[in-house]
Amino acid sequence: MERATQELRVLELRRRGVTYEQIAAEMGISRRTVERRYQEALQRVGSDTAEQVRREAEDQIYTVRRYAYDLLDLPNLTVSERSNVLRLVLQCNRERVDLLGAKWPSHMIATLEIEANGLEVPGGARSAR
Repeated sequence: MERATQELRVLELRRRGVTYEQIAAEMGISRRTVERRYQEALQRVGSDTAEQVRREAEDQIYTVRRYAYDLLDLPNLTVSERSNVLRLVLQCNRERVDLLGAKWPSHMIATLEIEANGLEVPGGARSAR
């Protein structure tokens, strides 16, 4: 597949909320290549469109994350179901950080992974929703 075609496909899939990992698997390229193609596509389409795409993707991530937190409030979740929902929250947080091009502080990663495994965070600290 030609580079420009890859860029457009990656942009289209990201606009629909598909993760970098899913795109990489579908297209048979590495996650890092997907990230590069996405950034290249955003540069080609211009800053206004790129910002719109970023906002739409961030809105989708927030929607999924809010839904996941609502699920966590259900009293009848099994430990396994709760762990799955917490993993989804962690994935949403990672996707948002990737989208913003930021790096996670190591203490946040540790806290989120501990919470995702249903364990108590030392010192009673909790990450922000």
